[in-house]
Amino acid sequence: MSRTQKIDRARRNALKAGSLIAGAILASGAVHNRASAAPGGNGNGNGNGGSNGNGGNCFARGTQILTSEGYRPIETLVVGDKVATRFAGFAPIKQMVTHSLNRVSGKWSGNPHNLPVVVRRGALGENVPAADLCLTALHAVYIDGFLMNVGDLVNGASIAFEVAGGEDTLDFFNIELDRHDILDVQGALCESLYRVGEERCAPLLGFESGRSQLRSRLRSVASLVIDIRQPIDVVRDKVEERGLELARAA
Repeated sequence: MSRTQKIDRARRNALKAGSLIAGAILASGAVHNRASAAPGGNGNGNGNGGSNGNGGNCFARGTQILTSEGYRPIETLVVGDKVATRFAGFAPIKQMVTHSLNRVSGKWSGNPHNLPVVVRRGALGENVPAADLCLTALHAVYIDGFLMNVGDLVNGASIAFEVAGGEDTLDFFNIELDRHDILDVQGALCESLYRVGEERCAPLLGFESGRSQLRSRLRSVASLVIDIRQPIDVVRDKVEERGLELARAA
């Protein structure tokens, strides 16, 4: 990588770090104001505002999965069909899992951590995926030997949250195998259904909080002088740089 590219990377991450800090300050102020306005408010929340919701790590209807018969739309697959996997060859489907998201007041309902994300054609590499791919934010893609939730790779350009547009419902599907594995999904490598407690087929990278994202950005800023980036930083930077290349080529 050239010196200019390293400078661009450091500058981009510095701007992202600044945005994270500003967002945290604004969020802190909003929480304080709400607590002050509430009767008897003392600013102490219980932190239980999350929604369990339905769904999981899934692919949108129409997603093409490589099977022993070639690529097929995921909604046409049934138990027993054999799909191509990275570690087990062609493996039979154990179970098909489905759920739907509904549009309510112009937004997708359900767990905000599991909203649909669109990975644009070529966002993960040359012609990878081979066509735009829609999957939920908690679904992991496989890059450089690691799994990473696609929601952690959103950059607003080559990978972006799906806007709740004309469709009222989005149907999602996933494939459960006997063992967690990697599927060929429109040329991209994505995980099969993961169950809590199951052994993952590869290490999972992820940001635990805004602070962990900020630390990641600062490590990438520092890489201009000394590269102390961790694998999660390298994967994120690689995907963002790929997105910038696609934008310049458009």
